[in-house]
Amino acid sequence: MRIILIFLFVFSFSCSDKKKKESSVNDVNDINDVVTKNVFFKWPKDGSTVASPVFIDMGVEGMMIEPAGIVKEGYGHHHILINQKFWPEGEVIPTSDSTLHFGKGQTDVSLELDPGRYIISLQFADGVHVSFGELMSESIEINVE
Repeated sequence: MRIILIFLFVFSFSCSDKKKKESSVNDVNDINDVVTKNVFFKWPKDGSTVASPVFIDMGVEGMMIEPAGIVKEGYGHHHILINQKFWPEGEVIPTSDSTLHFGKGQTDVSLELDPGRYIISLQFADGVHVSFGELMSESIEINVE
């Protein structure tokens, strides 16, 4: 009888530990699902009138900034798109006069822009410049005097 009680006691603790481990794994997964991932302009603000060179300060939440080169889950770097909205998810962002890469992990830049109205879009992409798409982009309109 004593052996049966010891067995039941040990068995009940081994089952409860498994449930705790499963519960903690589910809790971590729930937290990861809740983490907001987005990019944003710290400066300038939407609708701003600015002078050239235009100082742009870029931010990101829920991801880490890392120089280009290696694809790692949860990491990437900024791109600025001039007079265009987000870059489609899964597509490589090419380098051009209107798609600027910040593959060294930069978070700010001063851009020489002619006077006029511009749509400036911030786009986050992975280590080989593959876009995270619309959910990791933000667009603002500015007026350069």
